Amino acid sequence: MKSITRVVLSGVLSILGGVSLSYAQTTFPDRSPTVDPETGRAAQRERAVVDDRVPGDRVVVEERLVERRRIGELYVAGFGGFTLGHSFSNTEGRGTLAAQDIGSFDLANSVVYGMKIGYFHPGRLNWLGLEMEGFNTTPHLEQQNNFPGSHLRVATLAFNVIARKRLGCRDYDRDAYDRTRHPATYDREKDLRYEHHGRHHYYEDHSPVDENARCPVQVYAGAGPAIFFAETSNQFGRSTDNAEVGVNALAGLKYFVHRNVSVFGEYKFNYAGFDFSQLQGTTAGIQGNYKASHFVGGLAVHF
Repeated sequence: MKSITRVVLSGVLSILGGVSLSYAQTTFPDRSPTVDPETGRAAQRERAVVDDRVPGDRVVVEERLVERRRIGELYVAGFGGFTLGHSFSNTEGRGTLAAQDIGSFDLANSVVYGMKIGYFHPGRLNWLGLEMEGFNTTPHLEQQNNFPGSHLRVATLAFNVIARKRLGCRDYDRDAYDRTRHPATYDREKDLRYEHHGRHHYYEDHSPVDENARCPVQVYAGAGPAIFFAETSNQFGRSTDNAEVGVNALAGLKYFVHRNVSVFGEYKFNYAGFDFSQLQGTTAGIQGNYKASHFVGGLAVHF
């Protein structure tokens, strides 16, 4: 009878021991944020008890620190639209026209087209960017009193400082962009990591296109200096005024149809002073202030 009792007790103890060992080898994640003492940056900490093929009475405790490194956003775009010519105002005569009261010239409406390239800063300054754009338009000088009209072509090279605001943002899924939580797409050997004080540090680049997918709407505004290249032509010949410095200002709305592709609508305003010293032959010309508005739409590709 005693031998039977010993056999039963031995079997029960074996079963309880196996259950306890299986439970001890289960992983318990701790996703509370921490700060890396080496870099001072916020990171995601995970502490896990894992089975690393060690004897059954031992466990391995692994702590890993995941830091997301943010990178800048580059984009290129093409656009086209409509120029609303305002005026060529504060006009003064040059040469033989110096003593005449000329008044202002109206500018004709025109087509405008161009391209741009820009860059938004990473991290906390991702709302601030720099942009370079070039565009061409032909808002001709219309006839004014006894002065004939002239063909006018204006090419603009502008350098803008841009500020933007993201709208329509969906809730942020922290796990969606953390490859360390998805073994099928995460390869520890290929990812950049190092070990420090017993902790595994993982660096993971955070692409700005992830934010574009999460926040598909952006409003933006900007301004900066512009270099204008202007040329007139009429029955008296041609007159040019190149490399005049003026102002370019803009505001727009952008919508991402894809994480890397957006469509946008934009308003621009240009102001510059031109001097056409040979508008009516070699001895007669005018100078004045050029003002025009542009309404454009375009397509941008983001990287």
